[in-house]
Amino acid sequence: MTAPKASHGAPPERARAFSVSIVHSDARSAAEEAAEELLEGLGGPPDLVFCFFSAELDAAQVLAGLRGRLPGLPDVVGCSSYAEVGQDEALTRSVTALGLRLPGLRWQAFAHPASDLSSAELGRRIGEEIRPLRPEAVFLFPDVLRQNATQLLHGLQSVLGTELPILGGAPADSGTFTRTFQICNDQVLSGGVCGVALRGGVRIATAARSGYHPVGAPRTATRVESGNVLLELDGQPALRIYRDFLGARASEMPAVSVEFPLGVLDDSRATEAYSPLVRAIFRVDEERQALILGGDLVQQGAHGSRIRILRATREDVVKGAVAATQEAVAQVPRPDLALVFNCMSRKVVLGPRYKEECAAAYRLLPHDLPRAGFYTYGELSPHAGASAHHESTFTLALLELRGETA
Repeated sequence: MTAPKASHGAPPERARAFSVSIVHSDARSAAEEAAEELLEGLGGPPDLVFCFFSAELDAAQVLAGLRGRLPGLPDVVGCSSYAEVGQDEALTRSVTALGLRLPGLRWQAFAHPASDLSSAELGRRIGEEIRPLRPEAVFLFPDVLRQNATQLLHGLQSVLGTELPILGGAPADSGTFTRTFQICNDQVLSGGVCGVALRGGVRIATAARSGYHPVGAPRTATRVESGNVLLELDGQPALRIYRDFLGARASEMPAVSVEFPLGVLDDSRATEAYSPLVRAIFRVDEERQALILGGDLVQQGAHGSRIRILRATREDVVKGAVAATQEAVAQVPRPDLALVFNCMSRKVVLGPRYKEECAAAYRLLPHDLPRAGFYTYGELSPHAGASAHHESTFTLALLELRGETA
């Protein structure tokens, strides 16, 4: 647990942000260089640093490099990534850091290691920990290889309410789904959750779009266990239904499932602009003929969630990112910074063209707007009026940090 912090004194200026990405084979050297550029770009030490770094780099060395070169021991929060989103483009094998100077704002970093607590209980504990701050936004980085992000989010919302914007992403590794890392101040975690809560005139615009569109017939999830183990669709084995849809491409499983996630439908919002909540298929259970999903299915009525198989071309994926950016910019046209949390599956679908997605989104943002982010194992962003756990989705947060007035 950490105590809330504040930037003291009358704020002489608005909050400032600066983003840097350093590609280097040595983790500590990359982090040290990033720290030096943050100091120069901000004109002094940051109060808070978001750091997203390649899973190929040693987390402890990244943290040591940053903390060793940044005076005043600012809060440092972040995690390992499948790839990074920097100031100019999406990239790989980098240390990407976004430094913030926060006059007139308050914030509280937090970290909880892996434990025997349920994800819902852990979420409630985090909520109680940061509730005295009365946060206006929370950034959360849960390890979904150990935590159930959907239930963690619901636990947090049970304390702080569903209207609070909760954003972030799940740490990633290099695509092996074996071990990811989080950093928070002097801690390196694996299997836990870390994040930061903000308060002080925070105005935030968010958007979450996948670009995927339904291609299969609507189905009902008639049997689900533990929230994310889909056993039956319309009373039939879920894996068999899925394979029947894929036809000849079923032989490409599990890799092909990246192209064909599931969409959780909300028929009351079924418009052309509506983007369904996406659930990725992490793996299959042959014995039980089950699909193991990355996030829980959201109950939509008494008879189970309504499901459709989704698909997207490379062009659809890019259009989804553009639509999300347009939506957010319309709400906050003059932000102080942007944070991007993008699913690793979208990078896989785009292949060598993966840079096109962020490039298309960036053309809609102010050229000099500080921005950073990473490719995740799942995203957190408001959806249909409340923050939700997404997958295969491009999520964007634009923040205006005005500071509290006396």
